[in-house]
Amino acid sequence: MKEDEILKNIFKFYKPNPRIVLGPGDDCAIVSEMVNKNLLITTDAFVENIHFKYDLLSFYEIGYKSAVAVLSDICAMGGSPIAILVSLNINQKSINKIDEIYKGISDVCDKFCISIVGGNIEKYDRLELHLTAIGEVKKEKALLRSNSRVGDLIAITGDLGRSRGYFIAYERNLISGVKWWINEMREKFTRPIVRFEEMNKILSNININACIDISDGLGIDGYRMAQLSEVQIVIYANKLPIKDSVKFLSKKLEIKDWFIAVESGEEYELLLSIPREEEEKINKLNLPITIIGEVIEDKPGIYIIDGDLKIDISKRGYDAFAI
Repeated sequence: MKEDEILKNIFKFYKPNPRIVLGPGDDCAIVSEMVNKNLLITTDAFVENIHFKYDLLSFYEIGYKSAVAVLSDICAMGGSPIAILVSLNINQKSINKIDEIYKGISDVCDKFCISIVGGNIEKYDRLELHLTAIGEVKKEKALLRSNSRVGDLIAITGDLGRSRGYFIAYERNLISGVKWWINEMREKFTRPIVRFEEMNKILSNININACIDISDGLGIDGYRMAQLSEVQIVIYANKLPIKDSVKFLSKKLEIKDWFIAVESGEEYELLLSIPREEEEKINKLNLPITIIGEVIEDKPGIYIIDGDLKIDISKRGYDAFAI
């Protein structure tokens, strides 16, 4: 199949959008400008044998997760998505699976009424997806990692641990057969959620000082917020929202469930630093949000309280450059 034929086939995934003046097919896409808003631009990579394995994800799921990952950054800053660009490096194994990859990306885009407006495609020796997301946020309203304040409450959307739990089960050869706890973890591993709906409702009802999405793990990502804000974040182990599947796995492995929860990357939940006076409003939102800790004045870092122990978790999670 020639490049022009591949591109023509990819263009079918483009869906018109009022903000898109010109979609794919030219040298650039054209996006209309909005008054009183700033553009948000972010990029992420999804690389074979680093971010995914073929025996863990289908080609559809590879596309799906890559779109969730890049859009979650827009969400974490309190923004709204506009469009996605996809740069695809295709190997021989995946050359006939381009439709499945783009279908996964497109299905995520459809949830938020946005579209793939361009990108690039090349032959390569491994499959790589490099996605760029464009979003917007009201001027001076972007949520930064660096604005957590002493006295804030720390909250998390959803639950933690299932993504890491599923990968641990895979490494231990535990995922074969039909098991309720494997299925519950696999759901999060293969189809994580971008929390735009929750974020929009939160922003409409309460004030937020800082936010970061959990892509590398509560430990590492929480440390990034603490370090940039020059505060200490304290998490309470007994407050963490952990599903029964992760608790089941931790008992099976004879480890504490929070070990898995704080190290679990690719969760794409939102870690929120919220003024303490907003606590009552949080409880009334009827959203999957759990208060798991607080911000104190001390040496920047993130710690977990487990009984009488205070444990540094700043290095717990995924670090692409760890040796």
